[in-house]
Amino acid sequence: MASQGPQTTLDRATALASTGIDRSSVINATIVFISRPKSGTFPAHNSDNSIFATTALVATAGIASADVSLSGSAEMGIAGGADAETVFFQSVDVRFRLTGETDNGLSFGATIDLDDAIESGAGSTRQGLVDVDGGTADFTVFIRGAFGTLTMGDTDGAFDWAMTEVNAGSPGSINDAETGHAGFNGNSGYDGGFNGQVLRYDYSIGDLGVAVSAEIDETGADDAILGLGFRYGFDFAGGSLALGLGYQDSDTAPDAIIGISASVELDTGLTATVNYSQLPFDVDHVGLGASYEFDAFTVHANWGRYDTSLGDTDGFGLAASYDLGGGASLHLGYGDGEVLGVDAGSTWSLGVAMSF
Repeated sequence: MASQGPQTTLDRATALASTGIDRSSVINATIVFISRPKSGTFPAHNSDNSIFATTALVATAGIASADVSLSGSAEMGIAGGADAETVFFQSVDVRFRLTGETDNGLSFGATIDLDDAIESGAGSTRQGLVDVDGGTADFTVFIRGAFGTLTMGDTDGAFDWAMTEVNAGSPGSINDAETGHAGFNGNSGYDGGFNGQVLRYDYSIGDLGVAVSAEIDETGADDAILGLGFRYGFDFAGGSLALGLGYQDSDTAPDAIIGISASVELDTGLTATVNYSQLPFDVDHVGLGASYEFDAFTVHANWGRYDTSLGDTDGFGLAASYDLGGGASLHLGYGDGEVLGVDAGSTWSLGVAMSF
């Protein structure tokens, strides 16, 4: 495939397969592409606490109201690992939220996320304003009405939208050590296979939600990456259950991806999640995770394994936090794993997270 942008890991995996290079290289490259955790999933990055007073904009014809807000987060601490020096770690995230509503009730808006604009240290995958796929800072635009929601930009495809990751309820860590191990699957699927700009439509009827998505090849060499997802959730005495089913296909991969997930959240503070996916090159993935919140503490553990024809790739992650109040908290994270029986090394971090 002729491409104007940087070659993705999946491109490399497909090229390896076509040239007959050792199958283990193909499987390992595919696992890295499919399982990469989404950057910026640390809870503080999604803070709704505004650090800028919401400003009412002067209405123009056809606009009933519009708002702009600003929020942010930051982390500082130390990070290291078995094969890495212990270093200082810091990151900053600033998010602009723009929302409006037309006279007839149609909602619209955009989010501009200067995610990890300043980040360095062990485990960092960001440099300046360039994300892990070589694109610019995160942004999305949406329109919402009775017909559903249409979202475009750096957003989840329908597969990822439907699936629940096993780190649900996790307090996170400053360098995402608990989700950086070899066995973790972030369920990003084929998202980012082209230019990373996804168009997703989703609609909900009661407890049931459905989504379809597309990501086009800007060179026109390949058909669009297409996704389909379903969600179903309901409450019960003492908690709630969320189920997900996702599917995604790409011309640049030999097989489609299909996955299911289930996550239960109890009023006692316990969250437990399981997911299973069938991936390219006859690779299966299973993951388990549990989080527990009590008083000012939150603890989390997850485990995942990729079953391949050459052996297993697995790992586990741990995270813990203590809420200091006022938007600040202490965080500890650890991750370790093996790739086809070979130690992949461990990572850890300790620090303070702040949300504004």
